[in-house]
Amino acid sequence: MSKLRGCSSSCHILRNLVTCNSMFQVSNRSPYFVAWVFADCIESYFLLCYSQWGFLRVAYWAFYKQTFGVPMGSPLSPVVANLVMERLEQESMRTLEEKQISIKVYRRYVDDCFCIAKEAHINTIVDVFNEFHDKLKFTVELEENEKLKFLDMTLQRTNGRITKIWTPKQTNGRYLDFNSESPFQHKKNTAIALIDRAIKLTDAAERPKAIATVKQILLKNHYPKWFIAKLLKNRTHQHYNTIQREETGRRETKFVSTPYIPCLSEKLSKILNKHNITLAHKPRDKIKNTVFSRLKDSIPTMKTKNVVYAVPCGAEDGKVYVGQTGRMLKTRINEHQNNIRKKEAKTGLTQHHLEEGHNFDFANTEILERIDNQASRTIAEAFHIKLLGDDRTVNMQRECGGIDSAYNGLVGKIRSLSTQTNRPTRVTQPNRTEPNRPNRMTQLNQHENG
Repeated sequence: MSKLRGCSSSCHILRNLVTCNSMFQVSNRSPYFVAWVFADCIESYFLLCYSQWGFLRVAYWAFYKQTFGVPMGSPLSPVVANLVMERLEQESMRTLEEKQISIKVYRRYVDDCFCIAKEAHINTIVDVFNEFHDKLKFTVELEENEKLKFLDMTLQRTNGRITKIWTPKQTNGRYLDFNSESPFQHKKNTAIALIDRAIKLTDAAERPKAIATVKQILLKNHYPKWFIAKLLKNRTHQHYNTIQREETGRRETKFVSTPYIPCLSEKLSKILNKHNITLAHKPRDKIKNTVFSRLKDSIPTMKTKNVVYAVPCGAEDGKVYVGQTGRMLKTRINEHQNNIRKKEAKTGLTQHHLEEGHNFDFANTEILERIDNQASRTIAEAFHIKLLGDDRTVNMQRECGGIDSAYNGLVGKIRSLSTQTNRPTRVTQPNRTEPNRPNRMTQLNQHENG
């Protein structure tokens, strides 16, 4: 096989596969055409880039070519990796047979291989695998004291047979803490995942030891004993005694993703479950928004899309115009300026300028929220208009019609709470770092100690 760089090796493998296997002969296209399309999808991608010349920052779109390997996140990447590994196995096994070297047991998961062979042949086997491609280099891990770690298991030789026991990857034992401000279902799923791994990845003789390890991990992360005992009983019963049946007549379930709010989210889940709607909770504070928020260049305010924004009035302190757009904010601001220039009262901003003669401070336009969904963005716009009130906004009445009058009481209560605590109503952008706030358990501890 030719040693080609980039993804040319993958294309060569795919071309041979299409030529030799009749199941791929579904069209009149030649194997070279299929390989060419495959390479074009893998090697080329479109990116928005920024260039800096002095104080000038310019954005532009550009095509880039993958010079080696496959791009991360592409749906074709795992397929390509599996094709290369399968060809590697075929070529390597054929070479080992010519050298009269046999592998008694060979198993592979993605790129982790498990082999049983004579100790004298190990170095030769590794060399043959490494000769397939100059960029693919395998390392070897030998057993110690008749034990070998493979994936999430520890394999042990005992009386001529191999036994397996589940081994946690985290050496510090840190998992989702039970006292954290996370959805209860997330905590339950964390415990269930550990219990199921201990049961399914461990032989029956070693299972009590693996379950004891799970108990120790969960107790270290403040899971209650009664909670652990209940889950252990249910999962053990399901593993040993439950007969797997095919589910018939199952209704389609709709999933709705919302930010998690303690106590309120659980009540909403029970209400929506009656209507065959499953509420999927997502945390509000993520590591990428707080700790790793500066890994990428932030998008300039005027080039941000899918936003709810507020334009302050230059003459009256506190009055703003609230709007929303799915395009770049700069494009929407230019439309407002053109309407003022043409004296077209299409929005409350232009009408306020024509009636009162006030100019708006477009340079200090503020982003209130960033929402990709248009319907949600329209509701958020109407909510911010209602929350600020008529005395602080210049919007027309039709621009705040997305919220029914039944929510006036709730809006008034939120407005009074924000006034008492002096909290602003704007929502910070995801790429900005917010100050750390204590969780509910920390607040209770401070109250008790205070």
